[in-house]
Amino acid sequence: MSDTTFGRMGTQEWSLTGPEKIPRQTLKALRERSNGPGLAHLAIHALALLATGTLVYLAKDVWWTWLLASFVHGTVIVLLFAPLHECSHGTAFRTRWLNTAVGMLAGLISMRPFLYFKYRHTAHHTYTQHDALDPDIVPFPDSMRAYFAMILGASFWPKMLGTLWRGTTGRFSALELSFIPASDVRRVSWEIRGAVLVYLLVAAASIALHSWAAVLYWLFPRFIGEPVLRAIRMAEHTGAEESPNLLANTRTTLANPVFRTLYWNMPYHAEHHVASSVPFHALGRLHRELRPHLGCLSTSYWQVHREIVGQVLRGRRGQREAVRP
Repeated sequence: MSDTTFGRMGTQEWSLTGPEKIPRQTLKALRERSNGPGLAHLAIHALALLATGTLVYLAKDVWWTWLLASFVHGTVIVLLFAPLHECSHGTAFRTRWLNTAVGMLAGLISMRPFLYFKYRHTAHHTYTQHDALDPDIVPFPDSMRAYFAMILGASFWPKMLGTLWRGTTGRFSALELSFIPASDVRRVSWEIRGAVLVYLLVAAASIALHSWAAVLYWLFPRFIGEPVLRAIRMAEHTGAEESPNLLANTRTTLANPVFRTLYWNMPYHAEHHVASSVPFHALGRLHRELRPHLGCLSTSYWQVHREIVGQVLRGRRGQREAVRP
């Protein structure tokens, strides 16, 4: 997958556009990698996990404060998707082994196998918003029921558990075999088996020690925090053009600085798709370069979802009016 102005992006079937808006010298300067920003963001994320985990412990005597603290802690856990994602591109750190190690750790905690995600995500970048070939395309909800099902992860959880099962048994689906290189199928499968073994060991240790720590500080918060990530992932492409134009098929959201830090600048999502080899810490500079050309720009995630819900309600209202005698 190429994201430079020196060659065509995507494939002949889905020839992506957008990178031609970036001057060659600007892109070359922005692609410079460094360990410092990644280590700083990793430290901030670890401190946030420690702080919110402490809140869960302190709030344990009052159920509603404990539930709120668990939700906040779970949000920080699911946002580990950001370093997993950045490491899958090999741009979080300049040192290659750091990208692999941090990516695998983030994947283990968030239950997304690193190598599997890396190959699936490559297909997503190659066929962004292609209705048949993008494995991560999120269809526009046709009802409020479908909207809330997406937010709550009705399709995500079966997909995640299915990935772990198929990886463990080595029986990947035809879709998965279309993006996992044949030479790496065994390696992807063994990584998933290793992750499942870790989960079983944690379960066995918890039972042996009569401990609920893994549930209270990891599994339950991770479960109730997932809707936050579902809402973010929907905002990245849902409702945008289903075309090869990266400046129109991907949405940038101007999130607040705290959230941008915990999400490793991924709200600059159109910029990332236009030039995925640009490290996360340079996306703000890339945004200033591309902002005049962005076709899908929102001021907040709330705005994105207000627009999505508004379109769903208008569509349902139009259908009702169309069937009236």
